[in-house]
Amino acid sequence: MNRLLASALLALGLVAMLENANAAQQHVTAMGKQFSEPEVKVAFMDMVIFVNHDEVVHQIFSSTDGLRFNLKRIPPGGASGVKFAKRGVAEVRCAIHRDMHMKVIVE
Repeated sequence: MNRLLASALLALGLVAMLENANAAQQHVTAMGKQFSEPEVKVAFMDMVIFVNHDEVVHQIFSSTDGLRFNLKRIPPGGASGVKFAKRGVAEVRCAIHRDMHMKVIVE
C-alpha cells in the first residue's frame, strides 16, 4: 500500500513539474509611473513578473472577476509575479498611481 501511495505522489509531482516547465514568464516593467506595455498576451498558466524600475513604491493589482490579484507593495528594484490560471482579460492597475493601467490577455 505504501508503494502505491508513493508512486501516486511521485506521478503527481512529475505532472506538476511538467506543467511548471511548460509555463512561460513575461516581464512587465514599471518605470516613470507607467507600465512598459499597454497590454501583454500570455498563455493559460503563464506568469507575468512585474519589475519596479521606478524610484517609488507600486502596488499592482487586478479586480477583474476571475483574474483578481494583489501583489501588495513592490519597492524600488523589487519584483513580484502572478500566474494566470484562467483565460480572459485582466485590467491591471497600480493602487498608488491611478494613471497606471494595462491589460493582460490570457489566451
